[in-house]
Amino acid sequence: MIRHKMIPLVAVAMVALTGCNGASTTPSQPAGSQPATQTSQPSAQTSGTLTVWMMNGSLNDNTVVQLNTDFQMSHPGWKVNYQVQQWNGIVDKLTTALASNTPPDVVEMGNTQAITFEAAGALADLTSSRQALGGGTTNDSSSADQLFVASLNSASVYQDKLYALPFYAGDRVLIYRKDLFTAAGIDPASITSKDKLITAAKTLNTKNASVADFSGFYQAGQNWYSLLQMIWDRGGSLATQGSDGKWTANLDSPESMAGIQDYVDYYNSGSTGPKDNDEMNPPEYDLFHQGKVGMFVGNGWEIGSAIGTDGKLTADQVGVMAIPSATDGKTVPVFLGGSVLGIAAKSPNQAAALDYLKQLASDSGQQALIANGWIPSLKSAAAAIPDKPETAILKVQAAEAAAGSGFTPNDPRWAGVEANNPIKAMLTKILTGQASIADAAKAADDAIEAVMNAAQ
Repeated sequence: MIRHKMIPLVAVAMVALTGCNGASTTPSQPAGSQPATQTSQPSAQTSGTLTVWMMNGSLNDNTVVQLNTDFQMSHPGWKVNYQVQQWNGIVDKLTTALASNTPPDVVEMGNTQAITFEAAGALADLTSSRQALGGGTTNDSSSADQLFVASLNSASVYQDKLYALPFYAGDRVLIYRKDLFTAAGIDPASITSKDKLITAAKTLNTKNASVADFSGFYQAGQNWYSLLQMIWDRGGSLATQGSDGKWTANLDSPESMAGIQDYVDYYNSGSTGPKDNDEMNPPEYDLFHQGKVGMFVGNGWEIGSAIGTDGKLTADQVGVMAIPSATDGKTVPVFLGGSVLGIAAKSPNQAAALDYLKQLASDSGQQALIANGWIPSLKSAAAAIPDKPETAILKVQAAEAAAGSGFTPNDPRWAGVEANNPIKAMLTKILTGQASIADAAKAADDAIEAVMNAAQ
């Protein structure tokens, strides 16, 4: 899930949506339906109001106007009641709204939130509409016949059924100070592995020794999202589910512990981040803006805050690159944050709601998401992001996502794990010397399994 809008280094141009009249009489597309990029017949219901809940920061105002105008023009007699929701408290608000007899028709959810509503039966089953939405012929995220960005697809599927349309994604990149690299004689293109990144970090530390609390590579002690990428890079995982439905946590596997060791090595390369807090306490982009950080792993939206508006930094001083793997020449699998769109199971307007989703799954809809600064939901669109300055950051992110991405266990009980996150506690124990990696990982595994294997 992404809670902030990505701010690109250069403002992106608006790409208008074109109308898509795709429809069906149920949320499950009938045989012989047209693909999302073609036009089909309008909804059987001739008039009504479609209520759409989108999250703050997901789409810019021009896109919203075009999206709603196109829908209303292709569906005479219909109106769109478009409402912008805030991330804070949205799970509780959606829980209440989707259980009511008058729910919103189309709802946006963070990709880590979707499982809550899918498991509760609050969303309509869209499985047989999958091809009409551009997602291919299977719900299996590992299959070549699955055409949505894999991690977003995983968030949209529960018990082998599609309950949401993947909407957009963003991922983390290595954000760095071009001017500090130049002054230290570091070529960004040379940072192609973990070891080379650590070498660059130590060089930056030496060159900026006069700056109080400077970190060549900044990493907070409890940045567990960054840790996940290192674990996946080494072939490890958080947890796996057996055929009996029981979850086994895997942080104490050799592969996962190798990723944890990478995290510790990065921290020990000279990071001044707190050992007992995460990347937002203090915000890593604030420290970067203050000149105390040479590089850090952050979300695309953090770049705007890292540059700031007071003139201390300019966009020309800030660069991005893919996050290097422990293996030279490769990049780490990234955690994709983002959103998915569902149709309320109790919506009386499910056919019209499906038509609304088809607009975003169309070619023009995918281009609009790119223009808004997001990795679009379709693999094909993500692979074809134009190579130009205004999409430079997005292109790096999409390339990372295409190379490999991961996701937290898709189970409604995972929210309970994050509520009292044992992974953060594990990292603090390791970095403060309270426990070895093996002992801290085993304790975290026990805590994860206690929650994941509790009765639902």
